[in-house]
Amino acid sequence: MVRVLLAEDHKIVRQGTRLYLESQGVDVVGEATNGREAVEMTRELLPDVIIMDIHLPELTGVEATRRIRHDYPAVRVLVLTAYDEPAYVHALLEAGADGFILKTAELSELFAALQEVAGGRRAFDAATLTRVEQHMHEMTAQIERLTERELEVLTHAASGKTNKEIGSLLFISDRTVQGHLKNIYEKLGVATRTEAVMVALQHGFIQLENGSGG
Repeated sequence: MVRVLLAEDHKIVRQGTRLYLESQGVDVVGEATNGREAVEMTRELLPDVIIMDIHLPELTGVEATRRIRHDYPAVRVLVLTAYDEPAYVHALLEAGADGFILKTAELSELFAALQEVAGGRRAFDAATLTRVEQHMHEMTAQIERLTERELEVLTHAASGKTNKEIGSLLFISDRTVQGHLKNIYEKLGVATRTEAVMVALQHGFIQLENGSGG
């Protein structure tokens, strides 16, 4: 019997998923309501598979997946999410997720994906992986358009520095920093600092400074 940990912050989704899986003979050993709980409960319960949401409080599903796969490589992770943007899927692949399924899928599809992951196989459909590959090529071309100064600003932003702190380090004004960030967002096709940093980190164009956020 497959032992599963659910990591989902919406109670109705957790309950519905649990009821269905248990009706199929799956042993749901626990329910985590945020990413930090998912990591802690993995240590305590050592499930076979974690069914993980992406947008979790305290610790994102991507970061929770990364930590779990690093510390407990035998534990498999199947992501169940409402988001299928290539950037998210790529982040999950980088974090070590073993499968990906949308919340719009049929319950039978979730069970089939769970069986694949529990059996040591990956559950990513070919169309999704093709879109991710295309997205990677597009993002690489866009990042290469960033100027040296923009990469400096983005590197400091990745370490959590404010616009004022970045300006002080680079001897430019807050407004100039904001202008660089606006250009970065436009070139990368993103709307926030977090998205820009995530894209640049995934492609290896910037690195987190030693001692930055953990």
